[in-house]
Amino acid sequence: MSSLVLTLDPANLKLQRVETSACTAAVFVQATVRAARCPLCRQTSDRVHSRYVRKLADLPSHGQAIEIRLRVRRFFCSGSKCPRRIFAERLPFAAAFARTTSRLRDIHAEIGLFLGGEAGARLASRLAVPTSPDTLLRRIRQAALTIARPVRVLGIDDWAFRRGQRYGTILCDLERRRAVDLLPERSAETLRGWLRAHPEVEIISRDRADDYIKGATEGAPQAVQVADRWHLLRNLGDAMRRMVDRLGSKLRQAVRALQQAIAAEATPEAPNTTTPVNTPQEAPRPTRYLQRQHERRQRRLERYEQVMALHRQGVGFREIGRQLGLDRATVRRFAQSETFPERATRRIPRRSDSVADFIHRRWQEGCRNAARLFEELKAQGFEGSYYMVRRRLARWRRRADNAQRGGEDGAALRKRFSPRQLVRLLLKPGPELSEDERSLRERLEQLDGDLCAAGKLGRQFREMIRGRKAEAWTEVIGESQQAAVPAELRSFARGLQEDEKAVRAALALPWSNGQVEGQVNRLKTLKRQMYGRAKFELLRIRFLRAA
Repeated sequence: MSSLVLTLDPANLKLQRVETSACTAAVFVQATVRAARCPLCRQTSDRVHSRYVRKLADLPSHGQAIEIRLRVRRFFCSGSKCPRRIFAERLPFAAAFARTTSRLRDIHAEIGLFLGGEAGARLASRLAVPTSPDTLLRRIRQAALTIARPVRVLGIDDWAFRRGQRYGTILCDLERRRAVDLLPERSAETLRGWLRAHPEVEIISRDRADDYIKGATEGAPQAVQVADRWHLLRNLGDAMRRMVDRLGSKLRQAVRALQQAIAAEATPEAPNTTTPVNTPQEAPRPTRYLQRQHERRQRRLERYEQVMALHRQGVGFREIGRQLGLDRATVRRFAQSETFPERATRRIPRRSDSVADFIHRRWQEGCRNAARLFEELKAQGFEGSYYMVRRRLARWRRRADNAQRGGEDGAALRKRFSPRQLVRLLLKPGPELSEDERSLRERLEQLDGDLCAAGKLGRQFREMIRGRKAEAWTEVIGESQQAAVPAELRSFARGLQEDEKAVRAALALPWSNGQVEGQVNRLKTLKRQMYGRAKFELLRIRFLRAA
């Protein structure tokens, strides 16, 4: 135990005795220096006024909490003009009026930085350095942040306090791959003020938000702005999706016409005489799931009608969102759709999916008996029930007649595509398409001119951005000015032209916001650990110190 005390200040402390209990050990020590300096006038004095015992918590030893009981002296100040007449001697290993040693204070600060208040307090108790959650939060706020080194290449992105309602800004050094600062707002004024305080920034990678464009232009006119390529591709996908939403009814008509054409071209196969497959299609039962699904669709349809009614009255998207409690992006998507945008049918994974290939092969071989198939699967180790196999065969029996008439393309077309899936199909490069997807896209583009023009131009944009082909800029922008191009893609192209310098820099320079998105993900994890209790200042300190 004497070695524990000697690590504090072996030249100026003397161990008197040690008293131990079940969980703690009290170490009695006394200072051995004869004089002390006044903290105000810095005059040395050796005239002792009085003594008292000061208790300091220290690092544990062998699982026991340590409490140092130090006999501290008060001195008369020898300075004739000093306003302080009596002072207590200062300790090199503890701050004035502190209840812990400096090294235990640092340990508490580290625990708080990594775990926060509640979780940190629980861990500290297990480590024999008990403290309260509020004390840990105080230690975090008192921790000094290191001064950021000059930043040459800066990455800027937003992060959500609460998604759709309040956002902040994250700044990252792309060369050192670390976070630099957090800003409490997503505004041009806040970003402009930060950039003016850091004139060393030469390159700024950002998304295409108007606030960031304005803030970067006014705050760092000397910097080269680079539009983030991922955000460019996302803007392209959003433009394509708005077009698909607008053409909802037209696309459904095209798909139905295509189904009829494929069914007319297909030659039906002879039915199996031993086991008939052409059974009448059964109407779906009004299950509880379908009822809930219908109720959800009705609520969504009512919101769509409310949005359209307010939009016809000239109410702005943001105000509509405030009145109806919807995100502005949802309001915009509703308002720009000619018809109600239906949701794609979600496929629910089933336990029989793992043996679906075997069941399908036996089905093709002519085995249509669910009990026989179930016995064969049990012999192979299948742990599901007989009803799983029977339900899968029942669906195939209902679809057998249509599948024979429509062929594989007909089966692919009967799938109900969501707008996002259809956009992905239109933008996907040709070599990455399967045979069914290629046939489906070709037939859809033949039936609808807008889809054909949008798909061709969208793939050109995608290839230019992903391949960083700056030389294709003039050609692709020229293609977007044609009258056959849908209005959504023309608007997207005009936005690129307005931000031409930043987009061209994105095609020529290697910088992007990829690592900034990773920092945002780390920030989200840290924010959720804090359960929304702390303020922005505490989150900023924890995030930057952990970086």
